[in-house]
Amino acid sequence: MRLVTKISRQSTVNSYDGRNTFLNALREGLMPDPSLPLDEWSEEYMVIPRSTGAKEYGKYRLDRTPHARLIMQCLSDRHPCRRVVLMSASQMLKTQVALNWFCYIVHQHPGNFVWLMPTGKLHKRIVQRIDRVIESVDVVKPRVSPPGSRLSTNSQDIKVFQGGTLYIATAGSAANLAEVPARYVSFDEIDRAESSVDGEGDPVKLAEARQTTFSNTAKSYYYSSPTIKDESRIEALYLEGTQRVALAECIHCGRAQELVFENLILGESGQALYPCAQCGGIHRDADKKEMFKNGLWSDAKIESKTESFLLSAMFQPYGWYSWTDLYSQHQEALADLDRGIEQQMIVFYNTRLARSWKRTTDITKFEILRDRAEDYRLRIAPEGVLIITAGVDTQDNRLAVQIVGYGLHLKAWVLDYVELMGDPAEDDVWDQLTKLLNTKVQHVLGHEIPISATLIDTGGHRGEAVKNYVRSRRISNPIAGYGAVKINARPLGKGTMQDVNWKGTLDKKGIMLHAVGTIEIKHVLFSRLKNDGEKDIEDRMLHFSSDLDDYYFAGVLSETYDNRKKRYINKPGVRNEPLDTLVYSFAALHHQRIRADRFTENDWNKYLFRVNNPQSQKNLSTNATQLQKQTGPRREGRFGGFQQRFSSRFGRRR
Repeated sequence: MRLVTKISRQSTVNSYDGRNTFLNALREGLMPDPSLPLDEWSEEYMVIPRSTGAKEYGKYRLDRTPHARLIMQCLSDRHPCRRVVLMSASQMLKTQVALNWFCYIVHQHPGNFVWLMPTGKLHKRIVQRIDRVIESVDVVKPRVSPPGSRLSTNSQDIKVFQGGTLYIATAGSAANLAEVPARYVSFDEIDRAESSVDGEGDPVKLAEARQTTFSNTAKSYYYSSPTIKDESRIEALYLEGTQRVALAECIHCGRAQELVFENLILGESGQALYPCAQCGGIHRDADKKEMFKNGLWSDAKIESKTESFLLSAMFQPYGWYSWTDLYSQHQEALADLDRGIEQQMIVFYNTRLARSWKRTTDITKFEILRDRAEDYRLRIAPEGVLIITAGVDTQDNRLAVQIVGYGLHLKAWVLDYVELMGDPAEDDVWDQLTKLLNTKVQHVLGHEIPISATLIDTGGHRGEAVKNYVRSRRISNPIAGYGAVKINARPLGKGTMQDVNWKGTLDKKGIMLHAVGTIEIKHVLFSRLKNDGEKDIEDRMLHFSSDLDDYYFAGVLSETYDNRKKRYINKPGVRNEPLDTLVYSFAALHHQRIRADRFTENDWNKYLFRVNNPQSQKNLSTNATQLQKQTGPRREGRFGGFQQRFSSRFGRRR
């Protein structure tokens, strides 16, 4: 009997396993709560940490950004769509929705999650933000293996959580996209990613290939501001989807409507106001909360498994970016565009209106450009010219030289285009160039202006000869340059030291070699060519003399922009030296001793004073009346104002 009792007690003791009980309790505690749609989950659990630098932090509130609700409902696990696309203005929901979605997945529907960034810089930023969010959301933190723990494999790029792993990668490597299967993909600022990853194709297709094994349960989220028309990947994805547009409700008549930026009006107080399209009732920034409270969207244009949304900065919450701010930024961009500089307008369209920008490069016939030629003589600077630069292109048998005068806001006048015949490997053609560029240009007001800087292209077969000439310092501020590889490179890069001379020996003095942002400069020039067609002569940004011939005008229009390749392509059978040298002259303005691109009104006024006070110049020449009346035979051909003077040294190329 005692024995039986003893065995019974032992059995009772052995039936209790403390370890298993603890693990079971832990497992039950970590089990997802009853499934909620993402919008409801976010309001229940999500927290925006103060340390992320968000404009508003603390418990997540949809009442501030109500248009996020439908987007998050589409990202919810039970929604049938497989792809969500948000084409949005900057600082408008995009990344915060992605953070909400990731935390929701960890808590409610665990699975492998790939978060792709376009660049390494943005990658570091999002890693920090994700770490801070994990620490702040109570239902997420215990589910993510803490870094530094004995069993943790977490790193900056990998976050292991119960039921899945977060992989944070850049889109710049095909290997990053091909490593792991993933049920969920979040692609941040997709328009900033390379169009082809390591030559292996579209990053969207490479990313979604990670989801193949999950078929109907996979979900992707793509979000970005758009870029250039026909180049913008986010716009292409948006057009594949339902194409919903954010709506606002009139506080007067209740009509739901799009908010079209162009409909903004400026009130007497200087504030931008929005009139209702139906009743004409006026809305102010302070009315935004009431207008947006229901977070309405337009109906789907097409049936698609891609839910796509467009959200402009017109829907920024009250207290963020105002309509008046938008209006002012647009006015500044318009002023730049009027001067032929479209960059600000591109930024405004992309980051504020969430619209792509169409490049203004559709001037194609040189006859149109030739007809704009003006009646001023080459080598005589018109009244607006305040500073002069030159651009030189090297060929195996000649140097192409363009001399350009610039004035306020970088208005440009072509003052000469010359082709100096001779092999750049020999001294003779460089002697011609030295004499040409050291000869000051006559100004219509009676004095002379020197050429302040010259950029010479080092590309082609004569690069070392160019470097050797630049080392000789025979002209003022010579610059050795080459076409930059980067699409968005600055007009003139900082420069790198070259210490090997043309003979291959060490040169202690060396020279600086500068990358030239040819694509960006061509964008500026072609924008000016396009916009000038509708302007009076005095308002044009690019001026051409009627002394220039057809060869020159055809050369200026010798290239067209290829949207697919994202570079300018030469037209067959047309020489591009007139365009290239015009580009180089513009780049020369950015020389460190000039920096005309940074000139203030005061800086330009200093040059204007010198022009208007020729007595302050040492070299006064023929007075303005004589210059204007100067007749002589009109120059024909493409060898510049020095044709007669130097005809014995270099002839016309037939």
